[in-house]
Amino acid sequence: MYGLSEDSLKEITGNHPENPTLALPCRTVFASGQRKVEVIGPCLEEEAAKLHEGVW
Repeated sequence: MYGLSEDSLKEITGNHPENPTLALPCRTVFASGQRKVEVIGPCLEEEAAKLHEGVW
C-alpha cells in the first residue's frame, strides 16, 4: 500500500536533484517478478502530499 504516486510526487518536487524520478509504475515492476504482488494505492493521496510540504 502506498499513499502518493510518482507522478504526484514529481509535481510537488519538480526537478529536485535529491529526488530523481523514474516514470515506471510499481505495478509494472511487480508484474515482472516471479510472485504476484497486490498493489493498493494511491491511498489518501492528499494527506500523503502534505508530508512533503516545505521539504522540497
